[in-house]
Amino acid sequence: MIKNPRAKDGVDNTIPVDIAKKMTAAFRESQKAEKGTFTEAAWFPAKQIAQLAEKVAKFDGDGVRIYFGRYTREIIEAINKLEYGDKIPDSYVEMNTLLLVVTKVIDGKPKTDYFVDKAGHGHHSKLLKHGYGDPPLPTDPDNRSDLCPVVCDDGSELMNP
Repeated sequence: MIKNPRAKDGVDNTIPVDIAKKMTAAFRESQKAEKGTFTEAAWFPAKQIAQLAEKVAKFDGDGVRIYFGRYTREIIEAINKLEYGDKIPDSYVEMNTLLLVVTKVIDGKPKTDYFVDKAGHGHHSKLLKHGYGDPPLPTDPDNRSDLCPVVCDDGSELMNP
């Protein structure tokens, strides 16, 4: 069993397409639903990826943690009330999504999720209401990708292993 797989700071961490094809096929097999009813892929625009990389640098981050999430009708309604960012289509209800969070060394612990001002600005607090009209905080998780099966690259080798 490998206990500490990270030895090169993420350098050359690609995998061959044939292994990636097996991974995407295994994911699709794990879904207990008809094809087209679950998320198969997520696409983020280059500017959003560049902005995330800038955040990592700005906050002296050590990486990005990717969380798997799921849209519900209530969650989509809450996101669409925000006065910034793209709106989430109703067709994304019950689809999986990704949340990208900057991590950094905090109190000597690496790979710690980094958030500023966790209360207010739309963040959960028992003392404060959600502030949907407030601007986003600089360390809010990135989200709002285009999801497949709505936006797909049907010709991709990873979509058709």
